[in-house]
This record gives sequence, C-alpha cells and structure tokens, in this order.
Amino acid sequence: MRPRTFPQLFERAEEHEDYWVAGAILEFTEDVVREMKRQGMTCTALAQRLGATPAYVTKLLRGKVNFTLATMVRLARALNAEVHVQLTGPTLAGAKRAHAK
Repeated sequence: MRPRTFPQLFERAEEHEDYWVAGAILEFTEDVVREMKRQGMTCTALAQRLGATPAYVTKLLRGKVNFTLATMVRLARALNAEVHVQLTGPTLAGAKRAHAK
C-alpha cells in the first residue's frame, strides 16, 4: 500500500536505516554548531584546530562526509568537548505503533 498522508510517509521513512542515520548526523552537527556559537568560533578557527580546510568543516557541518565515531571525537576535542554515545529505548510514539501492529 502506497502512503497517502504525511504521517504515513513519515512512518514509512522511519522503517529505513538511512532515516535514523541522517537524524543522528543532524543532531550531532546541530550540537557542533551550537557549541561553536557558544564559543564564538568560526569555521576557519575550527578548521585550524582540526588541521583541515574551512571547506572541509563546511562539508562536516552539512553532514556531507563519512561521520565515523573518530570524526565525531576529533570535532568534539577541537571544541574542548566530549562525545557521549548512548542507546535509548523506543519513543513513546514508536512504542505505540509497534504495539498496535
């Protein structure tokens, strides 16, 4: 059955691993940008700390590079921050959908 409504499309998207990967990358890059702003740091300054180019930092912040755990740690350390990876249980909405099936 083809999805016809936005909630149906959204539910279908949640079934794909790419959806979850993109969400994790977006959340991480938002944290990086928030920390850069808090510190008053530019892309150029972050690039210097990473030993990279500003263009590379721009790609990172757009989520256009391979986000390995090592890349995430390098970014965090350049910001004098830490990365904490955690697993969480299903969201309430996800749990309700799973229970309804």
